[in-house]
Amino acid sequence: MIKNKKIVRTLIFIALFSTISIFSISCSSLFDPDYGGRFRPYDLVGTWVNLYNNSEKFTISYDGILTFYNDDGSYIRYYIEDWNYYKYEKRSYYELVIYNVPIVGSIIFDFTSDSECEISYGNISNLIYDYEKLY
Repeated sequence: MIKNKKIVRTLIFIALFSTISIFSISCSSLFDPDYGGRFRPYDLVGTWVNLYNNSEKFTISYDGILTFYNDDGSYIRYYIEDWNYYKYEKRSYYELVIYNVPIVGSIIFDFTSDSECEISYGNISNLIYDYEKLY
């Protein structure tokens, strides 16, 4: 009888320990600073391509220079203001606006993650292009 009590007590202890371990592991993601798709603007460095037209792309350099390549081969370069100040700040959304671009007005880059971006043009309403980070 005493032996059965020790076995039952050991099994209860193992079950309790397992339950606590599983609960603590599953809840740890709630306190993780990267939970919810947070990224740094610095994570956006690389080449991005239009999902519908691969000849349209843009790059972001480590120095914070965005180069936007048009379909016709022309390009514009833009230095991202406050790049050095905000590049390591974690966020779940990042918006970048290039003002006074000829013909289109402004280009608005809406980064929703470190690999997805939507681009819209200021003077052309309801026209949104989806971009994906290649590398």
